[in-house]
Formats: sequence, structure tokens, C-alpha cells
Amino acid sequence: MEDQAPNQPAPRGDRDLSVPLATWLRTQGFTALERAQADFVTVAASWHSPRHDRFELDYTWQRTPAGHAEATCRLRVCYAAEWDFTTLFTAQRVRRLSEARLLLLGNVRYANARTLALVSL
Repeated sequence: MEDQAPNQPAPRGDRDLSVPLATWLRTQGFTALERAQADFVTVAASWHSPRHDRFELDYTWQRTPAGHAEATCRLRVCYAAEWDFTTLFTAQRVRRLSEARLLLLGNVRYANARTLALVSL
């Protein structure tokens, strides 16, 4: 019989999804930059549509002093003819990579821009 490590308690709060999220975003054509510190991790990612709209997705994972962790996503767009960003969603809590993907792919404005990009190929 093999020795097994004692059961470790699951971490409290949200998991750090920065590496798998950044990896997936790159497969979608985003440029993604990850930054990690002891209790704070971010992913800043951007994608330019064929119409030169700039979509930015920001992911933040943070451990609180109480030992809990929280992960959130934000998506915004700067349309080609405008100077300011329009927020498409903000402070959306994510616990799984699938939730982050659904938030992005389910956004109508982003989905329309991606469809246009695929048709333009």
C-alpha cells in the first residue's frame, strides 16, 4: 500500500486562474501580461478588432489578510472613433476558467467584433 499525504484542506476562496486564463486569452488573439506578487496577481489583456476597437480584459486575484481569496474580471472597449473606454462588465467574480470564458464570449459587443474578425479573414 502506498503512503498517502494527509488530506490538505482546500484553499478558502477563489483559485488563482491567472496562468490558465492568460494562456487561453492568447489562443483568442489577445496580448496578455501576467504580474504576480505574494498575495496579488493580475492579468492585463488586450485585443484589437478589425475595426480598430481595443478590447481590454483585466483579471485580479487577491488574498485578504483573513486568508480568503477573491478573483474578479473586467471588460471594457475603446471604440476606434472614441477616446474613452466603455465598460462592458466590471467586478464579475470568477471561480473557474469556464466562468471567465463565458463572461468574455457571452458579451454581445465582443462576440460581434470576433464574428467580424473571423468573417474578415
